Amino acid sequence: MTVTNTGEVGGKQVVQVYFSAPYTPGGIEKSAIELAGYAKTALLDPGATETLTVTFALRDMASWDRSGAGHYVLEQGTYDVVVADDVHTPLHTFPVEVADEVVYDTDADTGASVMNRFGYAGDGLTTLSRDDWEGTYPDSADLDLEASDELLATMDPQIAPVAGAAPTYGAANGLVLADLAGLAYDDPQWDLFLDQLTVDEQIALFTHGAYKTEAVDRLGIPSTILLDGPAGLNYLFGDLGAASFATQVVVASTWNDDLAYDLGEAVGAEANAYGVQGWYAPGMNLHRTAMGGRNFEYFSEDPLLSGTMSAAMVSGAQSRGVLTFMKHFVLNEQEINARAPGVNVFVDEQALRELYLRPFEITVKEGDVTGAMSSFINVGGRWAGGNEQLLQDVLRGEWGFDGLVTTDAVLGGFMDPALAVRYGNDLMLAMLPTSAANATKDALADDPAGAGAGLRDRVHTLLYAVLSTDAAG
Repeated sequence: MTVTNTGEVGGKQVVQVYFSAPYTPGGIEKSAIELAGYAKTALLDPGATETLTVTFALRDMASWDRSGAGHYVLEQGTYDVVVADDVHTPLHTFPVEVADEVVYDTDADTGASVMNRFGYAGDGLTTLSRDDWEGTYPDSADLDLEASDELLATMDPQIAPVAGAAPTYGAANGLVLADLAGLAYDDPQWDLFLDQLTVDEQIALFTHGAYKTEAVDRLGIPSTILLDGPAGLNYLFGDLGAASFATQVVVASTWNDDLAYDLGEAVGAEANAYGVQGWYAPGMNLHRTAMGGRNFEYFSEDPLLSGTMSAAMVSGAQSRGVLTFMKHFVLNEQEINARAPGVNVFVDEQALRELYLRPFEITVKEGDVTGAMSSFINVGGRWAGGNEQLLQDVLRGEWGFDGLVTTDAVLGGFMDPALAVRYGNDLMLAMLPTSAANATKDALADDPAGAGAGLRDRVHTLLYAVLSTDAAG
């Protein structure tokens, strides 16, 4: 696309590319138009011209098909690719013909199998349909605010103990954390090192995670500092004279990936100066209403724009060696009742994957993000911070994430360490960690093998992340 400044002053222009997929009433639901990519010119003087190229994969136009096992499908038909000034102002339309249906049942980047994993959060819902707006539009007239016994049981699962022996604790192998510097996550030396930790040390590392990580001096494990974001560094419980940057809404409004990178890098440089190793940012939940309580922390209503902006900001911060924690994973699109005891969000798998998970997926794959913050939210009754399908099957399994997962601030018993330790949440952001520590001890007593192996995995992931920071020397 060639852009010419026909005005009388210098300026920049965003070239936006959208697509419209073929839609069959009664078939897979689709948006009428979706963002496929974008590019922004340099500063063009009057009369100056620049040619921009926007590319995207044909697969990006596929839709999630919930039927059967679940997969992405690129349906047969005509896909209109639209170059535009904005979503309402098309400039050029290019029809793309797909002669035969294409099914994608593996991840494009990792090769892992993709499938329906969240039926418990969406099966039985009425899906809003372009073919019947009036008949499928949500109606709260008969809303029942009392949870069923079945839902309450889902929120308090019974965990069967795993057969086998507990892991080794307290071995004398003569290793300190620095001895593992540069080793792969699965290097056998890690097992020897982890064998040295006592039960109490592992519990402390797992549960004492509020704005820091715990030190174990005898094994050379340093403490790290983790601070809030995303508009710069901030700390609710003390003075911090850090810079305040533009909110993420403003950043996204620039459509400028380079600027987002520079912002992240600036925060990273400031973190280096203050001795801060981790940043709870960026936020990438979606704007679902103009009255969203934390819209200032989130980029956009669009998953692609949110994801690419986030990936750029993450890359900038991580270029300075700072752990970044994309948040809030997942479905923290509302603030009312979002905290204790945690709101239950029900959503069909297509909407979950194409909208709410998509910014996080982009950030994992394009930003190689080192951390994630799980949300307060219960996904169909299962807390996000103790959700195996979310943290293990999708985040780590499908997408290949190998970083550190922390909870959001622990504000209620529903944020259960017994679930977190087993299902992939590595750190409890517990400002009063005694309760979390006691719950972890109870889990270990009830299930020495299963909870013990889970705790060891959580600590392993945490220490691998700590070793990548400047706190480890």
